[in-house]
Amino acid sequence: MKKLAQITAISVIVAGLSSLPAQAATFTESDDAGETLSTAQILSTMPMPLQSISGMLSGDADLFQIFLTGGQTFSATTVGGADFDTQLFLFDKDGFGVYSNDESTGSMGQSTLPMNNPFTPTKSGIYYLGISGFDYDPVSNKGEIFPDFPDFPDVAFDAVVGATGFGGDSPLKEFDGAILSSGGSYTIALTGVQTAGNTSIPEPSSALGILALGALGASRLKNQKNNLPS
Repeated sequence: MKKLAQITAISVIVAGLSSLPAQAATFTESDDAGETLSTAQILSTMPMPLQSISGMLSGDADLFQIFLTGGQTFSATTVGGADFDTQLFLFDKDGFGVYSNDESTGSMGQSTLPMNNPFTPTKSGIYYLGISGFDYDPVSNKGEIFPDFPDFPDVAFDAVVGATGFGGDSPLKEFDGAILSSGGSYTIALTGVQTAGNTSIPEPSSALGILALGALGASRLKNQKNNLPS
């Protein structure tokens, strides 16, 4: 009877925790995010869904380390979140370009990924999201990572482009180019993104299972101790 009561109590605890709403984060740039992988801003030490990133550009670029979940479609947009000419860039964990966008269709000056070119990673992992003002671009040791005006005049400003620039087969080194839009405050709205953090922390469902197993183990240990001869 006592064991049944303990199991029932554990079930009530697990059910209560599982009914809690999932937390989501909004992140505001701390100090000034860097422009390279080594100086990119890591968003958090606790992984959770990330709704947006806000910050300030002053003639530079900001790079953020994020976590994308396999099977979930990534998106990022500054539409409605900035009043200067933005550019958005996504890189993999090693700094190789995934894709970029300058102008969101129907929204002069703002950027959106993925638009008509969705990106859904097959495996979860670390990525880097960059933002800059036009025409300050990411480059590798070989040149521009993404095709860009004026070197690629046939590429439409509202196109989502892959890493097919002169330096597209090499990882990000820095940002360079003419700063034609000095920047200002921005908010990037996101989907399919988590804060980078410690990705080894269990998912909520796993954590609940661990909690239940731990409680059962403690109960059994207590019963075994009580049954020892005095």
